[in-house]
Amino acid sequence: MDLPAEPFVVSACAGSGKTKTAVHRVAAMQNRLTDRIGRILLLSFSNVAVETFQREYGMLVTNDKRRIGPIVEIDTVDGFLTKNLLRPHGHRVMGCDRCPFLVDGREPFLKHFTVWDGSKPARTADLRITMDGGKFSFRVGKWAGTAISRTPAVEALEKLGAVGAYTHESARYWAYRLLNEVPFVLRAIARRYSHILVDEAQDIGTIHQALLEKISDAGAELSLIGDVNQGIFEFTGATGDFLGNYHSRAGVTAKELNRNFRSVPSIVKIANQLSGRKDEPDRAAPDELSGAFYIAVDHDKRDEALLRFKKFLDKGSISQSKGVVVFRSSEVFNTWSGPGDPQGQGVIKSFVASARWRDQAKRFDQAFSQACAGIVGLLDDGHGDLLSLIKGQAVSQELRGVRREIWNFVKNPATGLPASNLDAVKEWHPQLVVRVKALLGRLEKQYGFVSGDNLGNRLKKTALPNGPLVEAPEGDEPQNLQFRLSTVHKVKGESLDGVMYVASRSNIEEFLAGTKTENGKIGYVALTRARNVFVLAVPSDAIAALKPLLDATGFQDGDVCALAGA
Repeated sequence: MDLPAEPFVVSACAGSGKTKTAVHRVAAMQNRLTDRIGRILLLSFSNVAVETFQREYGMLVTNDKRRIGPIVEIDTVDGFLTKNLLRPHGHRVMGCDRCPFLVDGREPFLKHFTVWDGSKPARTADLRITMDGGKFSFRVGKWAGTAISRTPAVEALEKLGAVGAYTHESARYWAYRLLNEVPFVLRAIARRYSHILVDEAQDIGTIHQALLEKISDAGAELSLIGDVNQGIFEFTGATGDFLGNYHSRAGVTAKELNRNFRSVPSIVKIANQLSGRKDEPDRAAPDELSGAFYIAVDHDKRDEALLRFKKFLDKGSISQSKGVVVFRSSEVFNTWSGPGDPQGQGVIKSFVASARWRDQAKRFDQAFSQACAGIVGLLDDGHGDLLSLIKGQAVSQELRGVRREIWNFVKNPATGLPASNLDAVKEWHPQLVVRVKALLGRLEKQYGFVSGDNLGNRLKKTALPNGPLVEAPEGDEPQNLQFRLSTVHKVKGESLDGVMYVASRSNIEEFLAGTKTENGKIGYVALTRARNVFVLAVPSDAIAALKPLLDATGFQDGDVCALAGA
């Protein structure tokens, strides 16, 4: 806290209080500095982290003290780029005549924007962009994907940019081009934000790094805090190297946080073995069950696995509401938590997914999101930015009315989105067509939205099953197994009383090999979320092969230890 207002880097272990450190640091800088023009900027990579920062900062700093020094702004990295660069200035490089807008990839007009991948057209919105040696590189497709040459990729991005549209990926691309091609914007940003602190800095990707370095080179002071062992976004080029090597730069002060205030000692010990760190636990083990365990599970038998996890929580005196099941794979997560792969095709798939999220998973947020995508898919292409506007946080009074119409449609199976237990072809689809057309009519009458052409083709029943969308469960309902389910990436930064980590054999092997790989780091993040109980769900066909390694790493056999009364 007492360091001068100069660049620094903090290497911090899991559970070390990075949030409190960052908030106290910016508050101390605010009291120390007298610059009334420059601002202190605290950035992170998730909305949850930003909300936590804002709450902690609000409790720490009184209203009177806030006026002493420069203003403090707290935002996500991408939110900062959007508010300060893309919306006010993006048109200068994108070539559009309107305020640029974000698309999430499901907007129907995006089908007109493609790039050739060498064998077939691919959607421009699916381009993944990184930087290598100061130059952009482009890929499209799942996993490693297919490399796209620079010229066609840039041409495709510029064509999409000309209508004002950008994706999360291309936002960073356009932001970098803006700072590179419009010097006065770079000077203004560096002057306004004289001190920038980035939390979770291991998640800084290659383009984020280039942007931050450009602003820093223009005069801003840049500081970083994070843990290289928790860098789980390598697909964006976030290897953690920027954080890990930042201490070697001239004028940068390096510090460490190596006391874990979150986890019990046995979990910290395993985390140290996997990461090579020597962190100290602050807590003592409680009298109740605690530690890291493994059990054999069949990933196709969700309720059986959840019931076993519940027994661990019961023995650890942890309420079910504080137990979280996290997944390495989004596919397995979707299978356990929601509808899986919905039936139908085109926009019908969105309505099927919406009905199943509502009825099967009780996730009305996902149901609303899918319904929004389906409805926008039935509108004219001129409503290109509507999906992002509806789902945005700051909406107009008119859009609140649109949200209300869609929400009423989603929540009421009697008059809106039909129930998923109806016969899909004979009952569900005919009701959907009538009701969604009525909704489109109301949206046109009240808000001027224009439906697209060929609604009949867009609403075809192709690929719907002969029978209900969701089969009624056989036998008795599971014993109130309403756990929170999430992916590891979504719980990063959280502190959770009990965690069960569901992963494949290969993912677990990399996890046990340490934090040198992305899968190793993902497992490490899952482990270090847990305060008291961590349960590793090992595929039953892999338990015999992995048991010796699990035992050697410090995990306890859950069937032998925990459920036998240890």
